[in-house]
Amino acid sequence: MLKSVVACILSLVAVTASAQTPCPSRLFVSGYVSTVHVFDACTGAYLRDLDTRARIQGAQAVVLGPDGFLYVVSEETSQILRYRNDTLDYAGVFATVPIGPTGLAFGPDRSLYVAGYDTDDVRRFAADGALLGTVVPARAAGLGGPDNGMRFGPDGRLYVPGYDTNNVVAYDPATGATTQVVAPRSGGLFQTRGLLSARDGASLFITGEGSGQVLRWTIATGAIVELAKLTKPTGIDYAPDGMLLVINGQGVEKVDPATGAKLGAFVAPSAGGIAFPTYLAVIPAGQGNIRLAIEYYHATLDHYFISALDADIAALDSDALKGWARTGRSFPVYAAATGGASPVCRFYLPPANGDSHFYSASPAECAEVKAKFPTFVYEASDVFHVALPDTTTGACPAGTTPVYRLWNARADSNHRYTIDATVRAEMLAKGYIPEGYGPLGVAMCAAG
Repeated sequence: MLKSVVACILSLVAVTASAQTPCPSRLFVSGYVSTVHVFDACTGAYLRDLDTRARIQGAQAVVLGPDGFLYVVSEETSQILRYRNDTLDYAGVFATVPIGPTGLAFGPDRSLYVAGYDTDDVRRFAADGALLGTVVPARAAGLGGPDNGMRFGPDGRLYVPGYDTNNVVAYDPATGATTQVVAPRSGGLFQTRGLLSARDGASLFITGEGSGQVLRWTIATGAIVELAKLTKPTGIDYAPDGMLLVINGQGVEKVDPATGAKLGAFVAPSAGGIAFPTYLAVIPAGQGNIRLAIEYYHATLDHYFISALDADIAALDSDALKGWARTGRSFPVYAAATGGASPVCRFYLPPANGDSHFYSASPAECAEVKAKFPTFVYEASDVFHVALPDTTTGACPAGTTPVYRLWNARADSNHRYTIDATVRAEMLAKGYIPEGYGPLGVAMCAAG
């Protein structure tokens, strides 16, 4: 079924290696009264401005869309602008929204959620910019002044910082419910700005501009502790080396996410002309080389499948392949070769072996599968590229995310690949067996 279509697809897909760049990511810093400034995310060196203030007025959130474009909030013009992420060229207005947009977050369904500071709500937009409706009504769950740090958490909920109400609320797309999860002034929080999922999958970092704090909030227990004290911290994100980058006054400070130790100025105050910074984002450069490996599920077969190939995804999303549906889960990969990444091979397992597919990022494992299982159909050596984990511990390089591989241990052999530790636990409870490196079975490392 899937095999015949995939075979045709693979014969048409050619992946071209891209040139290596000195740093895989760029740092975007939004200056509210200046513009969006672009820095090298590895060194902090100023590169250029994204655009002039004539177009970006009141710069707020900058996020990477599933289509590979940068989406930028121009609050004072009430617009969401688009830019190419390879050349940084302006690509037009995505949408004009009610006054005061601040935060942006793409959901698993590829729709865009927009926080409205002046309207005290969150609205949802389709991929073509059409308004789909208001998902968080004005002042719901005590939300006031939703700010630019809004983002989806590891539990699938949309977390919204309340700048005016000094709190955080969460919207659950599955139920439509909005609840307050961090009460006003918890842990001293004042003027909530930035949110960032911690890499333990169990907590969020929160910045309080007015209280000068970086806090860590545990999702399950609600415990909140102060990680670091800074000057008017707003934007926060992970640097490529795994440390935190946090706006500190008019510059950017590097902070240890485990201890809160301040590691020094990463971007000097007012470098590149920054004025009143509100937000920062570390985004892989050359987005033309970044893809999402999309997960699908076939309920009748009880099988999972992933692909980052446009032709695969188009076929699976259409009626060409019956029974397959998106799970809403994905992870970022490189489409072509890049520094430090390994090509991923794919095998088709014929019906006698499961009517399924197997992926590996290890050239040695790919060769071993070829030798040991001659009935497996070798389809390609580079369906996408990822970083390799440590073969002893399973640890991933800084700036990447572990991808767990789990086998269903049945005659109809099938594997599931996920970056979600909760999903991993669910599959183990169902009898799946972890495969890969280290005690957790890490097969590859997603691109950030």
